[in-house]
Amino acid sequence: MSRDLKIFVVDTGPLITLAAAHVLDYLLYVAADVVVPDAVLHEATFDAARLGAQDIIDWVKAHRLDIEIAPTKAYQIFDAARASIPNLRQPDLGERAAVEVIEEPDRLLGAERGILLCEETAVLKRIAVRDRERIVELSTLDFLRILEAERRIQSADHVFELADKAARSPSRAEKMPGHDDATRAAIQDLVRTRDSN
Repeated sequence: MSRDLKIFVVDTGPLITLAAAHVLDYLLYVAADVVVPDAVLHEATFDAARLGAQDIIDWVKAHRLDIEIAPTKAYQIFDAARASIPNLRQPDLGERAAVEVIEEPDRLLGAERGILLCEETAVLKRIAVRDRERIVELSTLDFLRILEAERRIQSADHVFELADKAARSPSRAEKMPGHDDATRAAIQDLVRTRDSN
């Protein structure tokens, strides 16, 4: 791994939506390091009978060299507590783990940039991110629209139609319109240039 662009999947929404549509590989269509915090993976897969869970498990196994499951103290503590409280649930565990990963001192080095891929979450509004000027939040829909604009996929809307048919009601939240023109252009340029290397 170790590319100039990192995609941090900071909540379960993108994983479940892409799994429901059977297009998890779209995360690999950009030459970027894909980082999934361990707690986010747990939340998406702890019940293998839930929509998309088994597909996510299989995808992670098939692409273990292409993605990083980032270990966190937040998940380690939660997992240890489950030994005595088996049905323990912790709201926002995935987000707390994501924040921990993003805040690691050596996570973004040199010219590296980060995309926080999420659905409803507003991680950047809730925390003080050290390298805020090098990190941008995108929704699943934003990410798919960028891939569509770059002709890497046929249709972002089709992915959402497939997810709907699978009984997933994905968030159609968009974060891209909240960014200024220069930021939007820079994001699209990063995606475009990373693939040509």
